[in-house]
Amino acid sequence: MMIKKQPGVYIFTRVVVFVTLAVILIPVLWIVSVSFRTSETSLQSIFFLIPIKATVMNYVEAVKFSIEKMNISFLVMFRNSFIVTGISIVIALALASTAAFSFSNFKFPTKEVLFTMIIAAFIIPPQVLLIPMFILLKYFGVLNTYWAVIFPYAAFAVPIATLILRGFFEQIPIELKESARIDGASNFMIFLRIVLPLSKAAIATTIIFLFLEIWNEFMYALVFLVDDSILTIPVALAKLAFGRYWIPLTIYTASIMITIIPVVILYVIFQKWFIKGITMGAIKG
Repeated sequence: MMIKKQPGVYIFTRVVVFVTLAVILIPVLWIVSVSFRTSETSLQSIFFLIPIKATVMNYVEAVKFSIEKMNISFLVMFRNSFIVTGISIVIALALASTAAFSFSNFKFPTKEVLFTMIIAAFIIPPQVLLIPMFILLKYFGVLNTYWAVIFPYAAFAVPIATLILRGFFEQIPIELKESARIDGASNFMIFLRIVLPLSKAAIATTIIFLFLEIWNEFMYALVFLVDDSILTIPVALAKLAFGRYWIPLTIYTASIMITIIPVVILYVIFQKWFIKGITMGAIKG
């Protein structure tokens, strides 16, 4: 039976979608546009977005500026962010996947209570834990090291990763697990050989969510990391903008565009699994 679309509802939903896309895309397109403008025409454009005079030298100048004025290159920024983000995601996925497997396959007392407590940790504002975390990290002597942000990032990533993975793990037919168990497979082998390979879409979705969250985190990195040699990209960009040296708008927007490249590459690599994961989550049940 076909549901007849009401014209008012149809128009309203399209307007909402259009406005939402405009709010999201226009600032991004403006940054892209400014990054290709000359310093003399940085605030001049055709239809707000098309540069009057285009140049790619802003990207070259952005690389030179970071090295000459801050003594830190984009390669070092990328290295720091990749180390912090990569290790945090690996730790979070290892803990979250095993926890999700336990919650989705085993029955034990207070299972749902424990799961609720883990998810409840996700709603705690990170700002509330900033000072206690600082004292704890200082006590263990890891301040101003990669581990000063890796531990908090992984801890905050576990609840949301557990929530996502549990939902996908519960969709795997129990007959597959029972067949493997009859053949003598242990729970760990079922997890390793059956659950994880069938959950590539869920894992890819989780990786992208965690990557964006950790890659863009600013507050903890600003407080816990001091040396310029270990700064992550968000903090390094902030120091470029608000440091002792004035940076032209065109060069700064070019710096922003350079730092977006890894996010775009990650999405292109995991796009197929990401879309599949989102679709599976949408049609669950």
